[in-house]
Amino acid sequence: MKIIFCLIGIISTSFYSSAEDEIDKQKLESTEIRGVIVDRTVTRLGADFYSFFSRNIYEQYPTLDENILIKERPTALSGSIITVFHFSTPIYRTALSPGRRQAQEKSDEAIQALQRYLLRWKLEQKYRDKSDLADNELQ
Repeated sequence: MKIIFCLIGIISTSFYSSAEDEIDKQKLESTEIRGVIVDRTVTRLGADFYSFFSRNIYEQYPTLDENILIKERPTALSGSIITVFHFSTPIYRTALSPGRRQAQEKSDEAIQALQRYLLRWKLEQKYRDKSDLADNELQ
């Protein structure tokens, strides 16, 4: 009789924990922050690029729902190398020499590249065959 009660207890707690895990997973998926532009720049030149880029992209797309990463790698010869990422895909890469004007021009180029990329990416997401894979296995 004790064995039956033990088995019933084990089975009921396993169902409870799997249901709890599913609820936690749904909470994590629903609380993902979207529309963030992450600043990974280290110099004033990179900060200028980020400032121009983020201000202009939010003016053009106030409801941006994709996360973007701007990463800077300073170099001794050419100023800085700026790369714009969506997930882990590099979308735009450029070398910036010192000067605010060039940072503004390059940020405009990066926005145009981002617009083209996001349009293509959203179309691919819409028409991709996902019948045998989960969403997180596609990226």
